[in-house]
Amino acid sequence: MNYFDWLAMIAFPDGEKRSYYVEVLKGLYEINFSWILDRDQNRAKDGEQLRVIFEDETDCPCEKYGPCSVLEMMLALAMRCESQIMYDPDEGDRAHIWFWEMFRNLGLDELGGDDFDELIFSSIVRRFLGREYSKDGRGGLFYIPNCHRDMRKIEIWYQLNFYLQEYFL
Repeated sequence: MNYFDWLAMIAFPDGEKRSYYVEVLKGLYEINFSWILDRDQNRAKDGEQLRVIFEDETDCPCEKYGPCSVLEMMLALAMRCESQIMYDPDEGDRAHIWFWEMFRNLGLDELGGDDFDELIFSSIVRRFLGREYSKDGRGGLFYIPNCHRDMRKIEIWYQLNFYLQEYFL
């Protein structure tokens, strides 16, 4: 198993859904995660740590080097969300659910299969990385209608916490 396939399996445990979104996942894997707010660098470090976890779990060398990808950052955030905030032993591992929430909020759910469009995909990712989404988070990882905070000025970790509080806690 290679590293990308391992990441894709975490994102979409269902093989059919994984195949449907494989082009989107590849795109997220190929784009480096960049940040505007200093503390979002922690999300990049978490993403890079997935390489060590992969090697430990699979005994295979990780072929990914260099900066954290957007896919790695999103999956690491989903996994941290599950392990540190939303863990419920009765539910099992739900990291893929938290990943799906971010994926859907970005609008990437519209780009599966034959609907994949490189220009739209690039625009979505550029908007997210540049924090060019709406104040309430629409177009970013975490959309909260009628939010009284400017999500563009809040580090991703706290955006996640506000989102979970609004919808899941």
